[in-house]
Amino acid sequence: MGRSATVRANAIRLKRQEHGGSFLVVEGRDDRLFFEQFVDRRHCRVIVVDGKRNVGDVVGILEAARFPGVAGVVDADFDHIEGIGAASDNIIMLETVDLEALLIQSPSLDRVLVELGSMEKIAGFHASVRDVLVAAALPIGCLRLHSRRSDLNLTFDGLRYERCIEVASLRIDVLGLIQEVQNRSQYFELPCQDVALEIDTIYGSVEDPWLVCYGADMVEILAFGLRRTLGTNSAKA
Repeated sequence: MGRSATVRANAIRLKRQEHGGSFLVVEGRDDRLFFEQFVDRRHCRVIVVDGKRNVGDVVGILEAARFPGVAGVVDADFDHIEGIGAASDNIIMLETVDLEALLIQSPSLDRVLVELGSMEKIAGFHASVRDVLVAAALPIGCLRLHSRRSDLNLTFDGLRYERCIEVASLRIDVLGLIQEVQNRSQYFELPCQDVALEIDTIYGSVEDPWLVCYGADMVEILAFGLRRTLGTNSAKA
């Protein structure tokens, strides 16, 4: 448990002097903006502590000090599929991998499609957009999970999705995906065919894709689709 968590826990203790209600501890700014829509802000303060680990540590410190009225919310990441529970009864774990996946699962996606999509293109599309996003993100999630299980430490930040997306279907070219991740990771000895087999094995074992699909991946695929397959938006829009 680091100094950062202790400093943040102490900051919440100090806030008790001006706020007698509860505190909801979240990972980041986007989480705060989301959850503030659903709490009574007169009685509940949403506090950002920068990261999942800090949420657990801050809540743990305050629990140990018997500080009342604090709870945390964290992304599940792969914890559900790996059988890992929340660190505390006062920590709520999302049912999906991350907050973006929760939003894709919700009616928010439909509102985005109405606002930014081409109704003509969407009507002529071959399947439900939500189902397509899940299907496209699943092999990426499987690769992320394989990287975690095998301690490969592959890099997914800055992934150029357009290099491995089939424009007409929004499906992911798995070998193209592996090569893109290989390049991002500077891991040129990565055995692509073996990794493809590992992805296929994990893919076949997944019963609930929402426990594997990162919403962050689905949002990027959706953004690509709204520029090409599902709409005519500019990259900036």
